[in-house]
Amino acid sequence: MVAAAALLLVSLFLVWSHQLSSAVVRRYGATGTFDGVPRAPDAWQLYTAADVLLALLAVALVVAALRGNRALRIVLVGAVAVAIAFVVHAIAVPPTNGANVFDPRTGAYVATGASSGPGEALALVALALAAAALLASLTADA
Repeated sequence: MVAAAALLLVSLFLVWSHQLSSAVVRRYGATGTFDGVPRAPDAWQLYTAADVLLALLAVALVVAALRGNRALRIVLVGAVAVAIAFVVHAIAVPPTNGANVFDPRTGAYVATGASSGPGEALALVALALAAAALLASLTADA
């Protein structure tokens, strides 16, 4: 659980979303359209609450590993399941800052080409490890 918590915390400082594809940067970079939009933000730059909740989950995992009772570990199983669902969604639909840019030359909105980053993948690994550790600890109590 402690290793999972450490990995989860580290994941928050890695890139969580490549918001603009290289093609979009080449096409619109000089126009200033995407000025101020971080190209590869970490979780702290993308989220206002989810990053804090994931960090609190990491702390709770350490507490559960060192002094947690069965009830706390059961609650954490649910919290880890919700976190896994969140991260899977973030991988499937990479988060962006929500910039919608209309290109009058093409008559369409610009697809930014957002893709997921290594932070999401590491978070998913950490959460899977946390889930396995929590479930193993629950079977050890039985």
